[in-house]
Amino acid sequence: MIGDKPTISLIWIGHVDHGKSTTLGHLLAQIGVIDPRTIEKLKEEAIQNQMESWQWAYVLDSLPEEKKRGITSDIAFYPFKTQERNFMLIDAPGHRDFVRNMIRGAAQADACVLVLSAVPNDLKSGLKKGKINDPGGQTREHAILASVLGIGQIIIAINKMDLVNYQEEAFKLAVKSIKELFSEIQSPWMKNFDSIPIVPISGYFGENLIESSDKMPWYSGLTLIGALNSLEGMIPKREGISRFITYDVDERHGFGTFLIGKTLGASFKIGDTITILPQGINDEIKDIWVQDEKREEIKPGEHGSILLKSFDKDALEEGLVLATQMKSYLNPSSIRARLLLLEGTLIPGSSVVCHCGASYSTGQISKINQILKSNPIHKNLPREFEGRITIAFPNELVQVEIKLDTPIVIEKFNEFPELGRLILRHSGQTIAVGIVHDLMYEK
Repeated sequence: MIGDKPTISLIWIGHVDHGKSTTLGHLLAQIGVIDPRTIEKLKEEAIQNQMESWQWAYVLDSLPEEKKRGITSDIAFYPFKTQERNFMLIDAPGHRDFVRNMIRGAAQADACVLVLSAVPNDLKSGLKKGKINDPGGQTREHAILASVLGIGQIIIAINKMDLVNYQEEAFKLAVKSIKELFSEIQSPWMKNFDSIPIVPISGYFGENLIESSDKMPWYSGLTLIGALNSLEGMIPKREGISRFITYDVDERHGFGTFLIGKTLGASFKIGDTITILPQGINDEIKDIWVQDEKREEIKPGEHGSILLKSFDKDALEEGLVLATQMKSYLNPSSIRARLLLLEGTLIPGSSVVCHCGASYSTGQISKINQILKSNPIHKNLPREFEGRITIAFPNELVQVEIKLDTPIVIEKFNEFPELGRLILRHSGQTIAVGIVHDLMYEK
């Protein structure tokens, strides 16, 4: 909370070229966050790069490579306020090559806007199932990832309505398709689907962003900004337990090297002694900034920057977690997790990349302990050899043990959910999602 307004971290997700950055940039321009001179400058830059249709996306795509290619590659953060809410907007890349960055952004989010194109071919591409050497669409993958990361609130923006002549039939087809997807992936959003704001928009022309569009008289629901203002601040406070999840590092000349991240649990204050994870080293908080304001403390749910007193600046990196001071800390060598297998098969010895919070580690499936829900297609196939389960198939719920190659910060889901959600990837695909039950340590 800042004053009497809730602060909401809001990530924008969806398939590449469905218009996330364009919609967000145009929205910020319409509400007056971006001044007219900056808008004109960005338009000229887009024309010079022969990317005129990307002028609004240039508001957040600040890297030169992003502007030339027309693809968001890294997460971008942008704070803004309305009369009802304070927002930290997170623009996530939609291209499959940058899913790791999307996960890093989603780990910080309280809510999401899922942007999908109403153009039938675009819609089909975003919803496509993955195959071996043929990754699926990012509408599908982002919906799976955001669901398992526990993002409870969602807005769906059906974009590019201008390219389907603002037809209600195209809007209804997109709504039907996304509802079928949520049902298929068993998303918790499906339970309250009828109450999710679903807004038809044109990000490029600015239709239905802050004012109702006369081009869609068949729609009488919220505008996009109205839907954003309906979101609730839902940051649970945990007395005596604090975590600051780092998603970037910023070296500021004359000040020092700051960790940039989000606070969960309880507040951190200047002078607090904290434990840096996964190193397990204690240090003291020297300085705190929230946006452009120096603060004595950073509260739960707030994004900000923390300067440590003595930790080696060369060891500062994304994925570090600052925690309430611990007497001792051990890194788990293995974890026991319950997983929903999405793609491929799992066997003991399978190599995986484990994502948790804003960090990741390679690892191996050391044991499949139990098939909690089997795939009936494979019910007659042999599963065990000498009492050990040897294989798990897609759409099965399994309990596994994973040996980690490098230390990362993972906690039990029932103790700290934000650091107990697990995503497994292999060869550029998300293959399983789930939660961590137990941490195991080398003797």
